[in-house]
Amino acid sequence: FMSSAHINISPFILVQIKPAREAMGRWFSLRSELLAFLFISAGLILAVILWGSGQLIRRMREADERRTALYHQVEYSNKLASIGRLAAGVAHEINNPLAIINEKAGLLLDLVTVGPETRHEERLVAAVNSILRSVQRCKKVTHRLLGFARHMDVQTETIDLENLLREVLGFLEQEAEYRDLTVSFQVQDKLPTAVSDRGQLQQVFLNILNNAFAAVSDGGRIGIELAREDADHVAVTIADDGVGIPKEHLQRIFEPFFTTKSGTGTGLGLSITYGIVKKLGGTCRVESEVGTGTRFTVVLPISREG
Repeated sequence: FMSSAHINISPFILVQIKPAREAMGRWFSLRSELLAFLFISAGLILAVILWGSGQLIRRMREADERRTALYHQVEYSNKLASIGRLAAGVAHEINNPLAIINEKAGLLLDLVTVGPETRHEERLVAAVNSILRSVQRCKKVTHRLLGFARHMDVQTETIDLENLLREVLGFLEQEAEYRDLTVSFQVQDKLPTAVSDRGQLQQVFLNILNNAFAAVSDGGRIGIELAREDADHVAVTIADDGVGIPKEHLQRIFEPFFTTKSGTGTGLGLSITYGIVKKLGGTCRVESEVGTGTRFTVVLPISREG
């Protein structure tokens, strides 16, 4: 680097020569400081972004876990509410065999305490057999109810859908008789078994049947049809001749908290039903016409043995 200046009243010129590195030293120092500041600032910004992203992801994960936990709680609460609705039918189912047991036990007591000159072997055997049959009826009812009440962890098994649906209808049998409802079955020949979770399917079909029972008037009809959907799936259709669902409501029928039952429904039953069916690898669809009725179809994967 070179600089010069004229000396007054002199023919000489003052020349100053400096190495370029020395002359540009301050500029290089300032540039280095600026670059260091920029790198440090960028690093801090990146660190803040990474920290903020981590916090956001953690909170989103926690919120998702809470949402999942709440959904399972609501799902199980819905199942318990359904069990409460079934209490009257279950009590009736158990009370009948208990009355038989009580009657036959009294008869046995009479036969045992009667004089030894009279023999009642045949009546004793008949009374004991009647008691055993009644105990088996109670056992089936309680086992069915306990199986229905268990938590919602998926435990797949091979299931005969006709038998399962008849079990679910057993819970509603008293209401059907009281309201003079006709429930018909139509089962395709050689229908394959499904591979699914028994307890959760009971919940699905109970929710749909509850809606069908609520939709029909006394003396109404409900039809259940089981048939192959395709080579890998079986379809269960539950149809009623009730009031039907308006077209504008069909698109929202599986939404949480959406209900057409003014003041009585929670709007969770069909939403939970849809979620369970999807979790089990199936699909659920609905068709309805106001004044004609509604058809719910649940499509489930079949077992390879079926």
